[in-house]
Amino acid sequence: MNVIKQYGDPYTFDVDIENKSGQTEYYTLSNLPHWLTVVGGSAADNLPPLKTKTLRFQINPLVPVGNYDVTIGLQGNNEILEPLRIVMKVNGEKPQWTVDPTKYDHQMTIIGQVYINGILMENQESMVAAFIGGECRGVASPQKVRGAAYVTMTIYGDDYKTKDQQKAVTFRIWDASKGVAYTDAQTVVDGFAVDITFQQDQLIGNFDTPAIWTKTDKVEQLIPVHENWNWIAFGVEPESQYLDHIFSSYANWMLLIKSREAFSDYNGAEWNGTLVPTVNAMYKLKVSRLPNSQFSTLNSQLSVSGRQPAQNEMPVTLKKGWNWIAYTPLTTMTVGEALAAANPQKGDIVKSQTGIAIYGTSNWEGSLQSLESGRGYLYYSTDSEEKQFVYPAASSASARVLSPLAPADSQEEQHSIFTPIDPSLYPNNMTMVIQLKDGDAVVDTCEVAAFVGDECRGAARAERNGLYYLVIAGEGSGQAMTLRTCLNGKIVTIDETQQFVSDDNIGTSWEPYVINLENLASGIRAIGLDDADDGDWWTLQGFKIGRKPMQPGIYIHHGQKVTIKRKK
Repeated sequence: MNVIKQYGDPYTFDVDIENKSGQTEYYTLSNLPHWLTVVGGSAADNLPPLKTKTLRFQINPLVPVGNYDVTIGLQGNNEILEPLRIVMKVNGEKPQWTVDPTKYDHQMTIIGQVYINGILMENQESMVAAFIGGECRGVASPQKVRGAAYVTMTIYGDDYKTKDQQKAVTFRIWDASKGVAYTDAQTVVDGFAVDITFQQDQLIGNFDTPAIWTKTDKVEQLIPVHENWNWIAFGVEPESQYLDHIFSSYANWMLLIKSREAFSDYNGAEWNGTLVPTVNAMYKLKVSRLPNSQFSTLNSQLSVSGRQPAQNEMPVTLKKGWNWIAYTPLTTMTVGEALAAANPQKGDIVKSQTGIAIYGTSNWEGSLQSLESGRGYLYYSTDSEEKQFVYPAASSASARVLSPLAPADSQEEQHSIFTPIDPSLYPNNMTMVIQLKDGDAVVDTCEVAAFVGDECRGAARAERNGLYYLVIAGEGSGQAMTLRTCLNGKIVTIDETQQFVSDDNIGTSWEPYVINLENLASGIRAIGLDDADDGDWWTLQGFKIGRKPMQPGIYIHHGQKVTIKRKK
């Protein structure tokens, strides 16, 4: 199975398994990496004789940029392993480095090679770009020549004293294998580090003695930004501490940025406030339209360039209670990997704008599976002592490590019954860990939503442990809150006793907030396979079926629960 996907995008694929024997096979899937899950099923099940079954696999959208090669196994009654090799390539968001050659009347050329940590860069999706005064003037990728990878770059300019003549040319490197852009790359020609200036028709380097580009400790961090509230963090030291420089590409937007101690705002003309941005700090950033910018297009990536300090230069301090923490590595890591050195205690919580994880007896549980570059998080520490930790210097190939089956991040899940508001409309949130029961039986097939007034502030489906990890967007406290779910095809209220309180948490993985549904009417009726039409069929999980189901089970049809019996 060959997979090519973009970082952050969901991806599913189907694989058929076939039982050619005359007896029921009890099968088990093994060696599933933590980024791969079985949709609507488990890693162990049975398959009747002479039957075929389609397994749908889902890849975690936040699996880090990189190349992966894993082999999973399918084992039946005879314990013979049937292998399936999965070769996957995850691409990062490329920098928008482009140049229009028709704007310039002259050019120069450089032939060189790129070395990252002493290794020749050969990935043809990687790039080297030339800049004059911050403007891109040339872009090229490695190509194979004489059996090795060379970069042949044309740099465009106007060779006049008042324009580009003798102007400094700087270089940036995009390493596609890691999704990292390095700025201020060093250029070595004939064994000496040199500064390149624009000169008409000049040729630097050749295929016998190429110029050499190497990275420095300066990188360009691309932070996803959308309208309304964003929880962000800088993993590099901004070259300028002036907010109008950092947010220069958002001059036509209204901005508010705040830390726990200070804030500044921008009204479309000037910045006011006391906040000075730094590396290793979390901020809440609100982006709003100005009255005269209704047709402006928002830049979805905030570019911040500067020195990338070593992780041991950026310790994270945790005090008892809630902490605003910055995630400073430039690659995605699992929650367990990123926070391993924090020595988490039972009851510790980490949450984003859309997900939550709670530390139990030995591991993190919940809907938040990964920490992302450029994001800020809230961490609740139960430890009475103040402590510090540092993130790993680099992900230990986290997406390649095989671990027990775990769900993909639920923030990527498509809710099918309730339609929550965009969580970025509010700066804060609260969380709940809920368990639904019908008498003594655990109900894990519903979708639970929280409403404040008529506004759905958050919705969640059950994780693999049968718990609903609900993240509820909002601000302030004391607002009446209603919990609802869908039963018998109807939206019903299941709890009206709670209030919204920013950063409050109700329930844990080991002691959830229990809501019993046994007093609600079941409304199940039974029909035969031939008694129903093909329209309006849904699973109990809320997924619409395009036609009348053929498999026995309980479904929702025209708003009622229906039992499909096996045809005799």
